[in-house]
Amino acid sequence: MKTTFLQFLALTLLFVSCSTDNNNPGGSENPETEIEDTFNYLALRADGNLYEIGNKTGEVSAVGSISAMQNNLNMIPNAVTASEEKIFIYEHLFDPFQGRVLVMDKETRSVEVFVLDFPVEVYGENAGLNSLDWDAGQGNLVGIVKDEMDYNNNNTSRVVRIDPETMTLSYEEISFEHNFTLSTSLLGNKLFALSSTTGELEKAELLQIDLSAKTLKPLEISDTELFISNLANNGTDDFLFGLLPVRGSSLMGEMEAYKLNLDNNEFEALPEVGRFSARQLARKSFCNKKFNEFAELVFKEGKNHLLQYNHQENDLSLLELSGAEDFGSSIIIIDYVEVQ
Repeated sequence: MKTTFLQFLALTLLFVSCSTDNNNPGGSENPETEIEDTFNYLALRADGNLYEIGNKTGEVSAVGSISAMQNNLNMIPNAVTASEEKIFIYEHLFDPFQGRVLVMDKETRSVEVFVLDFPVEVYGENAGLNSLDWDAGQGNLVGIVKDEMDYNNNNTSRVVRIDPETMTLSYEEISFEHNFTLSTSLLGNKLFALSSTTGELEKAELLQIDLSAKTLKPLEISDTELFISNLANNGTDDFLFGLLPVRGSSLMGEMEAYKLNLDNNEFEALPEVGRFSARQLARKSFCNKKFNEFAELVFKEGKNHLLQYNHQENDLSLLELSGAEDFGSSIIIIDYVEVQ
């Protein structure tokens, strides 16, 4: 009786196994659990190399390079921005001394190079851009010019608009005595800029620059001991996404993701994802407005990760990347490409 039952059970299991194999010719692979990317992030390294990063798989692939940037390592990460059709990349060369904007067509990835003219009587002898943002409402670029790229002391910064076709600068009659600007984000007619008067991050201020009224003031944040960097916004909601340093952390460069509510100037912590470190602070985070995703490249446990935040779902996640061993600290996300 016992033998008969065991034989029956064995035959039943064999039948179920065979039925499962017939329904799934691929063997152990389960189509329901197969991960597929919705889109790829396009990332740029300071030497001009381009990479695509799967937003679900974390798989990295090299997809070419911008030859005009090869090996010069002079890209200013916070001075990279994009319109619907173009990506604008600022880099400052010191031999010869010049600032230039590389304009890349998103569809063809062809690049045009413009050398900027900084009139000495307006901007000083050694001027260059600290930041660059696209103003969709005005159809032009907004930048912050630092009058001495060679020095970090006693500098004057000036807000400019830049014609996207000719790259001609127009001074907006807004200036402030800050050495450098680490991160900027343009929301409507207000430019938010994390800027420093001393060159020290601990004494940086988040400035609110009203481009219409041509006024500037430090934003009065509820917790004055914190500063938010790696700024980004989605163009519609009244908040900034960014990273805040973890005070007293034993982990070098440890950060946490936050939202800064601009209605009341209060910080809102986002869901926990474990400890991670920033690659750089002098840059922007990326916002994919179509898919409601904010993204930044970070380190976790010595490995490259993709930090993603979906505002509508209030979902924050870290995704380990594969194939990102040669990224370096200069790499930034500049666009996204939908999967065909």
